[in-house]
Formats: sequence, structure tokens, C-alpha cells
Amino acid sequence: MMKRTMSILTLACIYIGTVIGAGFASGQEIIQFFSVYGKFSAIGITVSTILFCILGVKLLKITYVERINSLEGFLSLYFKKRTTILINIWLLVFLFISYFIMLAGSGAIFNEYFQIDQLYGIIFMSLICFLVFITGVKGIAKANVLLIPLLLIIICLIGAYVLHDNYYFIGNHVEENTERITSFKGLRSLIWLGSAILYVAFNSISTIVVFTSLRPLIADKKSAIYGGILGGIGLGLMALIINSNLLALYKDIIGFEIPMIVVASSLGNFSRRVYSIILLVAMFTTAIANGYGCVQRIGNILRVNEKIISLLICCISVPMAALGFKRLVSFFYPIFGYIGVIFLLVLIVKERKRKLKS
Repeated sequence: MMKRTMSILTLACIYIGTVIGAGFASGQEIIQFFSVYGKFSAIGITVSTILFCILGVKLLKITYVERINSLEGFLSLYFKKRTTILINIWLLVFLFISYFIMLAGSGAIFNEYFQIDQLYGIIFMSLICFLVFITGVKGIAKANVLLIPLLLIIICLIGAYVLHDNYYFIGNHVEENTERITSFKGLRSLIWLGSAILYVAFNSISTIVVFTSLRPLIADKKSAIYGGILGGIGLGLMALIINSNLLALYKDIIGFEIPMIVVASSLGNFSRRVYSIILLVAMFTTAIANGYGCVQRIGNILRVNEKIISLLICCISVPMAALGFKRLVSFFYPIFGYIGVIFLLVLIVKERKRKLKS
């Protein structure tokens, strides 16, 4: 029983840690995919939470039941070898870009809120990621189990205080956005729904890469089910809190690279400092998930020692991350979302065909 409980918590923490990165915890993703739709944002987050739970359960169950140990094993269930190679290359690009976006976010925080040069912040984050990469999946699991509960508690506490102090702003902003959204006709009135689906699809890519290497951490089938559900609910809860905060102070945070730190600053300098550290933690957990996935992809393709690959990736990503966090998020994330939708649709069709054959 204890083994199952620990497995569920570990899987849920890794799930949250994989998704809640620079874009999520900073508020940039939440603004782009949810907050701009006013009161529809809460419905959109609810939809995405349900989809996250379904995605997590499905992937973990397949990993456990089919005894999958790597992404290659997962892809071989649905695709031919040549197609698998092409998907691997695409995933490699996605993971690498996602990794250096996390580094860019950390650089922005060090620069804006700790008055440390952006480049030093990027190099520091790259260094601690390298130290985790060389420990493998177990090191990533330990990092998430230690950091994610702390992250969840602090986001909830700060979010609750901000809402308590600013709740009267929310109604005005929701009304303003509602008028804009409800003026759409026909299918366009459901744009918030498409955005919610797009958000889950975007995050599904890194989730698939990470989950297909977690079989040693899944105690049994129930652990896979409850771990996926708990992780999805945790993501939804944090998204709702962050979204409510952004709506409360919407006019004050527009245009900032890290809007949630502006929100936390409304409670004073101490809250700003604490949330800055929490953001770095969120970026770190996602960076190690995406970065290590990238290391594994290159290792499987080139058959090179993972420690050497880890060092190369950490070094190459530093100048890429210097391009700027907000610019990278706004350009790459929607593109990856559309690609993720196509990839998920193909997987759903392939899964149905596989079940019919079996």
C-alpha cells in the first residue's frame, strides 16, 4: 500500500513538474491560452484539466501494461520504423527549443528581480540542469518529489492572498472580456474551447516523452490511473489560481515578461522574492524533463555517452536562450500546439486501429 501511495505521488509530481514551466508559472501561457477569454477562461481550464487527467491516465497505463521503457517502444506500437525516425527528429527539435526557453525564463527572472545579469542566470540554470541530467530518471524523480509540493503550496497561498486583496477587480475585467468574446458568431464563439484543447496538445508532447520512460516508477495499474488523475487535478488547480490572479490585476500585468511576479509584488517585496524563487523552481523542473528527454533522443540516435550529450546541450542552449523569454514563448508555443493536435489525432486513430486488431 505504501509503495503504491509513493508511486502515485511521484508520478503526479513528475507530471506537474513536466508541464508547469516558465510559461505556466510565469502566467504567460495562462494569459495566451485562457485569461484573454474572461469568464470563459475558467471553463477552458476545467476542460483542459479533464483532458490532462485523461492524457496522464492513458499514457501511464499504456507504459505499464505494454511494458514500455522508452519513447521508441511507445512509437513502435503505432508507427513504422521510418516514420518513427522522423518523429524522433521532430521531438528532438521540440525538446531542445522547450529546454532553452526554460533557460531564457530563468535569465529574465535573475535580471528583472534579482538584478543579476541575464546571461549569468542562464548559465547557472544550465549548470544545475546538467548535474541532474547525469543522474538519470531517478534524479529527475527525486527533484520533482522534493520541489513540486512546495511549489504547489506557495502558489496556492500567494494566489489566495492576492484574490483576497483584489477580488473586486475580477468582475469588471470578466465583464469586459465577456462582451468581446460573446460578440463572435457561430463556431468562433467557441474559440476558448479550441484554445484549451490546443494547450493540452502542446503539453502532451513533452508528457509523452517523459512518461514513456517512467515504467520503473509505476507500482501497478492503479498507480498509473491515480497518478495521472492527481497530476491533472494539480495542474488544473494551479492554473485556476494563476488565472484568477491575472484577471484580478489584468491591466497592471499586460506587457510584462513575468506577469505573475507583478501579481505577487502587489503583496510586497517579500512575496515578490518568494514567487521569483518559485518560478525558478518551476522552470527547473520543466527544464530537466525536456532537457533529459533531448539527451535520451540524441543518445538513442547517435549511441553517444549521455554525459557528453548533456554537456553539449547545456553549452549550446545558453546563446539560444539569450534571445529573450517572451519572444520565444509567443513564437514557438502556438506552433507546437498545432503540431501537438495533429500528433495526438494521429495517435488516437492509430490506437483505435490497434485495439480493433487485437
